[in-house]
Amino acid sequence: MGDTLSWLIAGPFMYLAVIVFVAATLKKVITIASMPRHLRWDLYPIAHEGPAGSAFQKVEFWKQPRHISLAHELAEMAEEILLLKRTFLYNRKMWNFSYPMHAGFYLIIGWIGLVKFGAIMELIGGLKISGASTVFWAQALNVVTVIAGAVGLVLGLYGCLGLLWMRYTDEDLKDYSSPITFLNLYLLIALFGIGLAAWLIEDPSFVLARGYAVSLYTFKPITLPPMMTLEVLLFGIFLIYLPFSRMLHFAAKYFFYHNIMWDDEPLVAGGSLEKMIGGYLHYKAQWAAPHLKSGDSWLEQATANPAKPKEDGK
Repeated sequence: MGDTLSWLIAGPFMYLAVIVFVAATLKKVITIASMPRHLRWDLYPIAHEGPAGSAFQKVEFWKQPRHISLAHELAEMAEEILLLKRTFLYNRKMWNFSYPMHAGFYLIIGWIGLVKFGAIMELIGGLKISGASTVFWAQALNVVTVIAGAVGLVLGLYGCLGLLWMRYTDEDLKDYSSPITFLNLYLLIALFGIGLAAWLIEDPSFVLARGYAVSLYTFKPITLPPMMTLEVLLFGIFLIYLPFSRMLHFAAKYFFYHNIMWDDEPLVAGGSLEKMIGGYLHYKAQWAAPHLKSGDSWLEQATANPAKPKEDGK
């Protein structure tokens, strides 16, 4: 791979990928947040209700102040995000591979943070972060970076290969395995696999990765060895693709849990929720069926008398 192509991938392309990722993710999140309120599930126990699980179990609950426990909500979110609690409880076979894949992601995100932190320390302090450093914390930072990166790559690759094997062999999953699902898994396998090869062959102590981070900070892109250039290219493609893929669930899940599963905000007369729902009733149906007339509002649909004789021609 030529030096010019490596420079273009390591520099301009990576800046472009980061800009697209941040802008597209923000736009997607804002779009989801501004959507009409979803039909609530009110699945109990609701995390922010704490051990009680539901305020509706109390006598004359409407006379009591609403209690919200942020600590219980954060604890439930931590179990779901860090341990994939529901997958563990309801689909242990998938958890055996899905959890290593997610743990690999978490470690790689931590690794990126450590590499960037090490790069900043090198820029500010002029100290080289490596195993040969005479400064203890620099040696420790280097060891932690290597462990996070290596373990993250291995776990991520193992989890993705296992999930791909399940998609091909598990009869229960075949109906849910679309071509895009396989494309996502193959992309992740390439990302983790090439990353692992680049670490083993070209940068076992991540010194080059730290130098690359310095080059991005200082807007002085450098050329990279072939495997690292390929890894940066795949990572850039992944960043650009991520906001437009199903993998955006890392952000969408927040709205699923808080606005659908756990939304138990009471509807109070004159309150914002009542006004919101009142506005939705004037949305007009864009489809028709024997029981529903296209063009009428939902309020008209709900209050229409089905026993009323139809007028001629209607």
